[in-house]
Amino acid sequence: MLLKPLYYQNIIKILPMNFIRTIAFIVLYITGLGFMPAVKAQQPLSLQGLLQSMGSNYELLKQQGSLVQANRAAAKATDFDRLPHLNVMAQAAAGSDNNLKGALNGYGMIPSDVSNALPQSNLSAIGGDALFTGVNWEAINFGEYKANEGLAKSNLLVQMNTLVNTQYNLDGFAAAYYLELIRQYELQNVQQDNVTRVQQLKNIIVALAQSGVRPGVDSEVASAELSKSIIALQLAQKNLAQTQVQLSTLTGVASNQLIPDTAGGKKLTVDGVTFVATVAADTLHHPVIDLFSSIYKETQARLNLEKKSYYPKIFLDADAWMRGSSLNSAGVYNSDILTGYEPSRFNYFLGLTMTYDIVNIARKRLNSNIYKFQAEAASHLLENEKINLNSEVQQALIEKDFQLSQLAETKHEVDEAGRAYTQQLSLYNNGLSSIIELNTALDYYIQAQKDYVEANVGLMKSIINYSLVTNSFTALVQTLKL
Repeated sequence: MLLKPLYYQNIIKILPMNFIRTIAFIVLYITGLGFMPAVKAQQPLSLQGLLQSMGSNYELLKQQGSLVQANRAAAKATDFDRLPHLNVMAQAAAGSDNNLKGALNGYGMIPSDVSNALPQSNLSAIGGDALFTGVNWEAINFGEYKANEGLAKSNLLVQMNTLVNTQYNLDGFAAAYYLELIRQYELQNVQQDNVTRVQQLKNIIVALAQSGVRPGVDSEVASAELSKSIIALQLAQKNLAQTQVQLSTLTGVASNQLIPDTAGGKKLTVDGVTFVATVAADTLHHPVIDLFSSIYKETQARLNLEKKSYYPKIFLDADAWMRGSSLNSAGVYNSDILTGYEPSRFNYFLGLTMTYDIVNIARKRLNSNIYKFQAEAASHLLENEKINLNSEVQQALIEKDFQLSQLAETKHEVDEAGRAYTQQLSLYNNGLSSIIELNTALDYYIQAQKDYVEANVGLMKSIINYSLVTNSFTALVQTLKL
C-alpha cells in the first residue's frame, strides 16, 4: 500500500527537506515494486520453435507437399507409357445374318459382317461366337516417350521448388512475427517502466504540494500525466496481445504461452553483425532463382514435347481370333443354333504400321512457336529475378549498416535523455524548474527509449533480411541457436 498524504504531512513537519526527499524516494521505490505483476516463468518462444509450429500448422505448406506427391506419381506413371495395349474380347450372340455386297464407310460399329451376301432375306436366327486377342503397341515415336517423361520430371521439379519457395516465404513470415513479438514486448516494457516512474513521481509531487513546497496545480498535472502513461501502457498491452493472438492462430500455440525470446534478439544484434560479415552469399541456389529456373526448364520440356508429337509413329499390331457360327459356308442354316458356339475357324494377323500426317509440318511450325516464345518469356523472368536478387543483397547490406549506426545514435539519445531527465528532476526537487519542464524532459526520455527499441528491432530485421536474400537463413538460425 502507498503512504497516505496525511502521513507525509506529519513527516514534513518534523524532518528537514533533503531528508524528506531521500526517504520519499526510498519508500516510493520499495512500494512501487508492489505494482509489478507476478510473472510466471515460461519458456520463451525461440525462432526455431516458431518455425516448427508454423510449419506444422501452415495449410499452404501442406498443400504444396501434397502437390509434390501428385507430380511424383504423375512422373512415375509416364514410365508405363511405353507398354503396349493388350485387348481381350469374348462374345456370344444370336441374330439374323443378311448382308449385301458393296462398300461402305463405317462410322461406328457394324452389327454383322460375316458370311456371303444371300440372294434373298432370311430372318432365321443363327448362333455364333467370337474370341479375340489383340496387341497394339506404339513401338517407335521418335522421342515422344522420352519428351513426355522429361516434361513430367520438369513439372515435378517445379512443384518441388515451389514447396521450397513456400518454405522460404514461411521463414520470412515467421521471422517477421518473431521480431514483431519482441518489438511489442519491449515497447510494453517501456510504457510499464514509465507508469511506475510517473506513479512514484506523482506521489512525491503530491506530498510536496500538500506540504506547501510546490503549488497544488503540480499534483493535478502529475495525476494527468499518470493517466496519460497508463493509457499508453494499455495501448502497448493491446498491441502485444493482438500479436500473440495472431501468432496463436498461425502456430496453434496458446497466446499466453507466446513469450518473446529477448535473449535471441540480443544474439541477433551482437553475433548477427559478425555473421553477416562472414557468411558466404549463395544467390545461385536461392529458392526464388531455383523456382524460376525450373519454370524455364519446364517450358523448354514442353516445347520439346510439342515438336516430338508431330514426328511419325510406328505401330506393331498382332491379333488372333476364333469364330463359330451355325450358318455354314454353303449358306445352310443349322437347325441347332447351339452349334454356332463352338469355334471352328482361327485367324491371326501381324502388322507393322507407320503413320504420319503430312500437314503436321505446318502444325509443328505454328504451334511450336507458342511454346518457343513462352520459353523465352520464362528466360527473361529468370534473368530479371537474378538482377533483382543481386540488388536486394546490396540493399540489405546498406540497410544493415544504416540500422547499426541508428542503434548507436539512439543509444546515445537514450543516455543523454536519461541524464537530462535526472537533472531536471533534481532541479524540480530543489524548486529550480517547473512541472512543465520536468514533463518535457520525461517525454523526451520516453521517446528516446521507444526510438532505441525501434532501432534495435530494425537492426534485427536487417540481419534477418540479409540472411533471407543470401540464402543463409537456416545457417543463421543454427549458428546463433535462435
